Amino acid sequence: PNPARRNLILLFLLTLTLSAKAQNYWDRIPALTSQCYSDNDEFGKNIQNLRSEIKDKLEKSKQAVEAKASKMTKEEQMAMAMKYQNMSADEIIKRQNDMMAMTQAQAEFQLASTEFENRFNQLEAEFRSAFGKRLGPIEQEYLKLPDGEGTPQWAIKKGEELMTAYNKEYGSICNEYFSSSDAKFKIWLKDFNKFLVEKEIPFNQRMIKMQYDQYGIAADESVAALMAVDRYLEKCGAIAGLRRP
Repeated sequence: PNPARRNLILLFLLTLTLSAKAQNYWDRIPALTSQCYSDNDEFGKNIQNLRSEIKDKLEKSKQAVEAKASKMTKEEQMAMAMKYQNMSADEIIKRQNDMMAMTQAQAEFQLASTEFENRFNQLEAEFRSAFGKRLGPIEQEYLKLPDGEGTPQWAIKKGEELMTAYNKEYGSICNEYFSSSDAKFKIWLKDFNKFLVEKEIPFNQRMIKMQYDQYGIAADESVAALMAVDRYLEKCGAIAGLRRP
């Protein structure tokens, strides 16, 4: 069989496999935990393990590209250089227009991405503020109670009442931000997921293709999706980490 044709078929099959694997990672992401306490909850651990797998695949893909680029012969490098030097006027104009369009797309993407980061930071600040304002006074009152051997009965009773009030109030905060169907972090994650799929992945694909084209290497389409999945998981882990132990 023709070696070039065989390699092309293998590359095509590999691309399909990697793309399927990227989709499988989206399917494997667990729903945001409904547990208010992190102890005995496997959500954070599962997120971390999934991120480790993805980071490993991204690193291997990067190494594969670097290896391909490093193996280019002097003739191939010269051919790539001459390709751009020998462009016609129309080809140069098209390339310049493509670069300008990419710069514009990058600016728009960065703006939208920054808006999501700002929304997340604001939401986290609101959560921490609610935590301090609604639970702080209960904690302070609890710490004022006598403690240790010989604690009077009234202090024990008061401590139990404060713990009940604390757990109830924390449960209310948890429900508002984490566990209810319209929890604030759930809504943010849903919007963020939509942004990643509709905006970030296509943008990443364009960037990767442009970078790979410089070396005459076929772009690995799964990388763009894996990068987005990793970013989504990062936020899932950050949200889960806000809970009490």
